[in-house]
Amino acid sequence: MIKILVFGELLFDVYEDTAVIGGAPFNYSVQLSRLISKEDNLKFITALGKDDFSKEAIKFIENENIDSSLIQFLDNFETGKATVFMNENKVPDYIIHENVAWDNIEFNSDIEESLKEKYDLFYFNILSCRSEKSYDALKNIFKNIDSKYKVCDVTFRKNYYTKEKVKEALDFVNILKVNDDELLAIKNLFYPSLKIDLKKDNEILLKKLNKDFNIDYIFLTLGKDGAASLYKGEYIFKPSNKIKVVDTVGAGDSFCAALSYAILKKADIKKVLDFASAVSEEMIQVKGGTSKYNVKAVKEKFDME
Repeated sequence: MIKILVFGELLFDVYEDTAVIGGAPFNYSVQLSRLISKEDNLKFITALGKDDFSKEAIKFIENENIDSSLIQFLDNFETGKATVFMNENKVPDYIIHENVAWDNIEFNSDIEESLKEKYDLFYFNILSCRSEKSYDALKNIFKNIDSKYKVCDVTFRKNYYTKEKVKEALDFVNILKVNDDELLAIKNLFYPSLKIDLKKDNEILLKKLNKDFNIDYIFLTLGKDGAASLYKGEYIFKPSNKIKVVDTVGAGDSFCAALSYAILKKADIKKVLDFASAVSEEMIQVKGGTSKYNVKAVKEKFDME
């Protein structure tokens, strides 16, 4: 049985006439839970309010292969929201509401008890520790968890990250997933004087991160250009296929879920990258970060059952 622990935000993207469940760790959990078998266990740590959004979230989770026993319900905080609107340039923008439930995840006795188990994989992102309370909970997990793989999908949003938090994450993980914008931000934080063109010199920067932080696997998503990986000193680039894009929400989360699954299944690095790329390409052809694609067909194509 595979055992997975995920930490982070669950929030609702609120538009004028609708609200859509999401949050990178939640999207990741949903997509990974559909790849693993029913016998495997994926526990999700987050905090929700006691409101209609939390009722909707639990209803959604009950229909997925996700263990909700570590989800906290808080009296004094609302379930997380991001209000989506058009800015003055008519470009979609958003406000991630602050001091909501997922900002107040507590390192409680249930989490402490759960850390007596050994895990195959632990996942978190940087956004989830923007507040001191949740950051403290995450640091306690760092100190106490026994997990073979430790995954960070960076998820920089607005100004919700610091050099200290990023360094702590990079020092902790052995699998890092980053997109091109986040890689530029990391370069500016840690290597401001390094003169490289990120369009051509990604490999140099990934190798530097690997050397300085001893990260076994690094994956870089490059939007419409494709994706790349660095493992055991070998840099592999995979261009994307030409497909019709419906919605890019959750593409990175599904990519990270797929690479996690492939590594757990002991696939070689080329297959890991190919599988993750194929899954994210399936996801951008459907709407929403928790949407379903034909999981069975993709797994069969790559012999990943």
